[in-house]
Amino acid sequence: MNKTFVGSLAIIFGGLVLSLQLYGLKIIQLLDMQTGSWNTYAIDYAKETPMSLAIVITIVVIIYGIV
Repeated sequence: MNKTFVGSLAIIFGGLVLSLQLYGLKIIQLLDMQTGSWNTYAIDYAKETPMSLAIVITIVVIIYGIV
């Protein structure tokens, strides 16, 4: 496999994972609404350590695919 192919796969994979994470944030928010306390904005969830780590790893994969 050449570098262009691997880069393209990394961009596609990173974009799909990032999209799933954003939808996952909405699902987490909906589940929190049922308990009675939730954050209004998705960025509030993204500031939590596990979520921010996952987003950073995804962005690194996308940048690796570009480079």
